[in-house]
Amino acid sequence: MKKLNTLKTIVDLFWILSIPFIPIVLLVIPYILFVDNSNYFDIHISGFRIKIIDFPTKILIVTKLVSDLILIYCVYIFSKILEYFHRHKIFDEFVLKNFKKMGILLVVCSFIMGIPSILYEVFYSEKVSITFGFTPFILLLCIGFFFMILSEIFKISRNMKEENELTI
Repeated sequence: MKKLNTLKTIVDLFWILSIPFIPIVLLVIPYILFVDNSNYFDIHISGFRIKIIDFPTKILIVTKLVSDLILIYCVYIFSKILEYFHRHKIFDEFVLKNFKKMGILLVVCSFIMGIPSILYEVFYSEKVSITFGFTPFILLLCIGFFFMILSEIFKISRNMKEENELTI
């Protein structure tokens, strides 16, 4: 139980610290899309510097910000799941649905982050490089599928628990 409390504290702290980021992003997105003087910012996305701020670049920046908002929402969902764990409601329908929702959102987020970054690098960068290792795209994709599988495992476990309770 101590590990659960530690994890819950860390996730809640991250959630609380990321709350001010939400309105800032919601205000910055229209600014990026509709104001042309955004060349004053030094912007780095996925390890490369954005030099030209044109419409495709603005779309890349907005998709990155949207993916960050999705990640913050996933942290919020995870915090709620940990509350259910703390109350010993491990096989509750809320937990199952939100594990699946979180997995789907993380997979979508990985594609929202990954594909525009790759396209930007191909079309705007002077060189195209292939990187092997743990990229955010692969990591988010794996974590998303892990949570979807975890949802299925919890669903099977809940059914086995219900069958076991019926046989007694």
